Amino acid sequence: MEASNLQIYWHESQPVYSLCFQPNYDTSNTTKKLFTAGGDNKIRAWNLELIESPNQGSKQIKKVDTIDFLSSLQQHEQAVNVVRFNSDGTVLASAGDDGQIILWKRNDAEAKPVPSTFGASESDGEFKESWFVWKRLKSSSNSEIYDLSWSPNDKYVVCGCMDNCIRIFNIETAQCVSNIRDHNHYVQGVTWDPLNEYILSQSADRSVNIYEIIFNNTKDEINGLKLKNRIVKGELPKRGLNSDGTKTLDLSSMKSSYLFHNETLPSFFRRLTLSPCGNLLCIPAGIFKTSENALPAGSSKESGSGMNNPEVSNSVYIYTRGALKQNNGIKPAIALPYLGKAAIVVSFNPNFYQSTEDKKAYIDVPYKLVFAIATSNEVLIYDTESIEPISIVGNLHYTPLTDLSWSQDGAMLMVSSTDGFCSYISVDSELFGIKLSEEKRKEYLNNGLKSSNDSLEDSTYKEGKLSTTENTTRTDIVNILPVKRKNPSNAQDTSSPSSVNTNLEKSTLENDDGKVEEGSPANAKKRIQPTLITL
Repeated sequence: MEASNLQIYWHESQPVYSLCFQPNYDTSNTTKKLFTAGGDNKIRAWNLELIESPNQGSKQIKKVDTIDFLSSLQQHEQAVNVVRFNSDGTVLASAGDDGQIILWKRNDAEAKPVPSTFGASESDGEFKESWFVWKRLKSSSNSEIYDLSWSPNDKYVVCGCMDNCIRIFNIETAQCVSNIRDHNHYVQGVTWDPLNEYILSQSADRSVNIYEIIFNNTKDEINGLKLKNRIVKGELPKRGLNSDGTKTLDLSSMKSSYLFHNETLPSFFRRLTLSPCGNLLCIPAGIFKTSENALPAGSSKESGSGMNNPEVSNSVYIYTRGALKQNNGIKPAIALPYLGKAAIVVSFNPNFYQSTEDKKAYIDVPYKLVFAIATSNEVLIYDTESIEPISIVGNLHYTPLTDLSWSQDGAMLMVSSTDGFCSYISVDSELFGIKLSEEKRKEYLNNGLKSSNDSLEDSTYKEGKLSTTENTTRTDIVNILPVKRKNPSNAQDTSSPSSVNTNLEKSTLENDDGKVEEGSPANAKKRIQPTLITL
């Protein structure tokens, strides 16, 4: 594995708020096309030339050799917060503070570009490729948009807005077909179910809303959304102490607790996601109480990141599809606690990998999934067979991270930050195991996973005896439901850097004392996130 900060000014020293690879761009794996969105109101296209990384022995690890600037997409009037491609990579959707979603297509002989705006300083002739505005999607409010997601059939997009609403737009008609306002604060993350049953949104009001999509009789048009469930609190097992002083989970005694940070979390994004198969939901910005005496998140004695309260840790909560189908009282299946900072983004590797026979996966699916979590200052990579992260990558940026994007082959992960730079993490092709063929992947998706129709207890977990001992290291996975869990035999203390198991060499971008300096996204963006004040 190799990680590096690409020290070029991607957006004229302005923050980079989002990025994504273009799918189906290059099948040789020697070049990749990347799109970035920044605080300079622009979207930029880049071509990354890859070469074999030296001094890696027999491992096949690619590194970025050269970066070519291809084009600048300039139609937004304010900062661009999110860019996402449709499934086949032909249409790019972008959205930002100007409240509009712009759909872009690459210019060819049959398509005519939109004329340049009056006074524009750049022309299409200066770029190696040209992109034009295909459609504009607007609502009457023009509220800032923080996140968006495509439907699986590419007929719709959903966006989360600063006016506490989520909106669905029909691509063909360019009309808003649904406008829902169930949140009480900004909507900072949205995701569309790959199986086209649900839409999920996460807000600064400490809630995640699960909407069931209502279709017409022919199942080809959306009539509306139905709020199926709302995740705010969870029934979690109480914490206690064994006779030897070790912490334990009392599964016989459950206690309701808030699961997510409140509006004091210093981030504009909470990018939740579903796995490519739709079987797992990963929610960032979680909090995990490690003691019954923990202060409530957001109290006057606790910061937005939760690190001033040692009895509350940052976490990511994982739910199964079976849980989403329940009408009420759903509980997280797994918590990934003890994160150094609050989780901001979760992103799944788009590929499926062959299960490892000698490993006992904690999720009962016929393949292995890989996903990455970005906190404000580091990236953690997990798979569904490990109770510890595959790798923890830090010291890449001076200010908080904002977005993640996996390449289509799953061998590269791009990271953006408010410091104006982007980084990449390149992995060995064999690190995640044998990649399943595209035919096999489509077979799983077309047939649907059995857990989408079965109950949570019947299909999601391996049968076995639960260990109720609560581990305390930052690399532990804590099971919430009574399912099998294998404790690491060599539990490590995280008080020293040597306790973190990582396959990555230390990055070159760090301070003199070896620590990352954390900044505020609001300060970097030069805009203030309003805070509710009770008079």
